[in-house]
Amino acid sequence: MMFHSRTIRQTAFAPLLTIFALLIVFVPTIRADVDALVRHALCDIRIMYLAGEDETIDWATLYYLNEHHGCAVDIVQPNRRTTPRVTTREIPDRSFIMRRIFLSGNDSTVIDSVVHSLFPQRRPDIVIIGSSPGDSLFASFRNRLVSMEPSPSYQFNICRVFEKIDSPKQTHDSSTVQIALNTAELLQRYNERIKAELPILGVASTKHEKPEGKLVHYRLLNGGEAKEKSRADFLSGLNHNRLVDIFEELLPSGPKRTTLIGQARKLIASLHSSLKKDGKDKVKAILDGYRIMLDLQDALSGDSLLMQSRLDLKSYFDGLATSVKNAALRAVGIQWEGKVIIRDSPRGPKLKYRATLSANGPKEVWLKSVWFFPYWDTTRVPIDTVPMQVTPHQTFAREYLIDIDRQYLEAEQPDSLVFVAKIEYGPIPLTARSTVPIWERPELDITFEPDFYFVKSPSELDIDRVVSSANVRAVITKPSAFNKELDFEFVTPRGLFAGVYQKKLDMKTGRTYETIRIPFSISKLFELGIQPLIMELSREGRLLAADTAIVRIASCNIPEETKIGFLSDTSGTLEDIMQMSDATYRPLTNRGLVTANFDAYDVIIVGSGAHRRFPSIAGMKDRFNEYMRQGGSLIVFGQPEDWPEGVLPVALSPALEIVNKQDIVTQIEKAQLLSHPYRISENNLFSPFSQKREVTAAVISPAEIVFSTRSGAVLLSVSHIGDGELIYCGLPLLELIGKLNIDAIHLFTNILNH
Repeated sequence: MMFHSRTIRQTAFAPLLTIFALLIVFVPTIRADVDALVRHALCDIRIMYLAGEDETIDWATLYYLNEHHGCAVDIVQPNRRTTPRVTTREIPDRSFIMRRIFLSGNDSTVIDSVVHSLFPQRRPDIVIIGSSPGDSLFASFRNRLVSMEPSPSYQFNICRVFEKIDSPKQTHDSSTVQIALNTAELLQRYNERIKAELPILGVASTKHEKPEGKLVHYRLLNGGEAKEKSRADFLSGLNHNRLVDIFEELLPSGPKRTTLIGQARKLIASLHSSLKKDGKDKVKAILDGYRIMLDLQDALSGDSLLMQSRLDLKSYFDGLATSVKNAALRAVGIQWEGKVIIRDSPRGPKLKYRATLSANGPKEVWLKSVWFFPYWDTTRVPIDTVPMQVTPHQTFAREYLIDIDRQYLEAEQPDSLVFVAKIEYGPIPLTARSTVPIWERPELDITFEPDFYFVKSPSELDIDRVVSSANVRAVITKPSAFNKELDFEFVTPRGLFAGVYQKKLDMKTGRTYETIRIPFSISKLFELGIQPLIMELSREGRLLAADTAIVRIASCNIPEETKIGFLSDTSGTLEDIMQMSDATYRPLTNRGLVTANFDAYDVIIVGSGAHRRFPSIAGMKDRFNEYMRQGGSLIVFGQPEDWPEGVLPVALSPALEIVNKQDIVTQIEKAQLLSHPYRISENNLFSPFSQKREVTAAVISPAEIVFSTRSGAVLLSVSHIGDGELIYCGLPLLELIGKLNIDAIHLFTNILNH
């Protein structure tokens, strides 16, 4: 058959969040068991988990909520990148999604837009805040979610907000409502799912708890009463299914309201009863529920006022109907699979649609018809209308050859080819839907690591020539089975020249990560200011993935004889900056904190959140004291609020504050940190603070304070200890350097040269 276009719609690929440049969606096929599908149909509670780094995600709790209660789980992980975007990976049958959000900064307006874009149709019922990485971007998302007010446009709003407790003191605080879960037991219970699904969600590895067990604690921030000293679970007191409540609230009194409420109660009762039954009784209970769901759909389809009364009602009812239908299909043993195959021919590409229907249940199944919905037309097209009976434990398979104009096959549509099969199981009508892109984009990603670079200024020469060299790193993420050859291009600005690199990349099977290093040189033609770097992956002329970084000329002159040791921050940004500087440095290890010879270092740097990766730091007070008294410099960047006490020979208590440019006070106008070897322009340094943003202020005693907040908390200070010193910097200096703020780079240099 030949399809002819009546109306051709030119629709571009639309990303999930309009402010993002790229969307990668990975939807694997994972088969859930019947009871799991029933639990997802019975529970309409949605969980949003605000995640820090992958290894800090509480997978045990999330899988417990998803598996035991049937909650939909949406993991949101904020990350800092120059190029804004979002990547989404999903386990569809399990209602389990992981979204990685990449933003260049923590502008409150942008974050507010992102948070609202995460809930275009349905807000979560419960927000769980995981372990904080000590990053201001995570904190901004946290504060926005905690302060989000209910909206009358939504039927579903945030009911409760929980936060993970990392401090032992908070664990024993009896004034807060808390939940404690045994993560070791839960990890063991859901071990198989975790092992199978984490790679699909893009998580390479996860930290497993010790066999003897460990309790994880959460405190209730919003949505409960303080008098409730204990709570059995996150969902205690919440109605797991609110279908009846919706009808009672939104429908006027009358026969229709009474009928729909009765049907809703029967639906829930049928599905609940199926969880306690086996064999034919279980199937019958699920099918009874599905019949009721069909009746509800018919009744609701004509009630436009009800469906339009709230923003999220249509999404809710559609999701409920899909969940019940999926449970019914699985219960009766119907497995439908539709696959699109494109073959070349002398007349151009030919499309084959391969339909497979398996009847794995005790009763025959009828395939009544197969229909095709072309994206370029409004009319559905029949592919097969001859009924076919599939007997128990048999499989029906057929291929349909379809002629389609080449222009439609080469289009990149997210829902290009839609095929719907009409199926009957006894008197019960069922539908199975296959949606396949015409050209399916491989699940590839490429990222600059890091996504910013600063290089030394070229020397003054009479002729133009290359005078400075460096290199960039790119990391390609791909499915393990992907083994195609890709085209790679590195796009540079004027005056920056790429060295020799491979333009054809042969991806190897079995590897999920590929790292590329590209040397580049700066000449006198390179313009001052921030310039872009672009990397692109393509195949056969189609762009598959791209990333953007920034580069500028900036001096970071640290004498070669100055020996520096450092404890990396949680983001790894400090190590990236050290590699771009002229410094002689060496990363310290947790063991090295105890055993290394500190006399070998002129400067030791403690990155933000270092105590989480280097637990030995908690016992370093005497070693740090001795090191500084003998002339060493200890530099401490802003730390999270769980910074352990007694690490330093001075009192240091960090706390987050939200400030703007006017809230930062210069206490010492001509401080050496602001004048040697570079003179710091405070106006430029604090230009990102035109809007309020977070800083890690601290109470430090004794200290010479250079910058402080209006409350008197320290943002930059020097404490003299013997012949050495302790420098504390609570400004988001590494973040500002990541945006190539020239005065932030110079202040970093001044601190290391002090």
